[in-house]
Amino acid sequence: MRLLEENRVMTLATTSAAGPWAAPVLYACLPGPQLVFMSRPTTRHVRDLLQDPRAAAAIYPAQTRPLQGIQLEGTVAALVGREAARALRAYLTRFPSARGKFPALAAVRGVGPVRFFCLRPHRAYVLSELDFGWGVRREVPLACLAEVPR
Repeated sequence: MRLLEENRVMTLATTSAAGPWAAPVLYACLPGPQLVFMSRPTTRHVRDLLQDPRAAAAIYPAQTRPLQGIQLEGTVAALVGREAARALRAYLTRFPSARGKFPALAAVRGVGPVRFFCLRPHRAYVLSELDFGWGVRREVPLACLAEVPR
């Protein structure tokens, strides 16, 4: 899906006893669809996700007209080993400037100052002013998200 490929930041929403929280994270796509991101275990959104893996995300371009975007709901899991290695490859392909900025092997092992996580959407919605009219969003099959080039 074009919106996933053209954008780089998703706003990840979590919740805990402290209340709701939203944080911007850089993401890369894997088949499934899966959106992988890297974060420090000490961040509020990761602490929230360790208590409750349910999350929502929104991806929108900086240009606000015509209004368009993707809204997702799903679960987030920490990645280690082979899954984290796949996430690392996808992340560095999408963000080559991140190479050498963090201990990659430790991230893959799940022991470093940053770790890989994966949002696995259960539902997806597209908001498209051009396609559906102003302020209208439509649920789309997850297979539509899987069309992202790898």
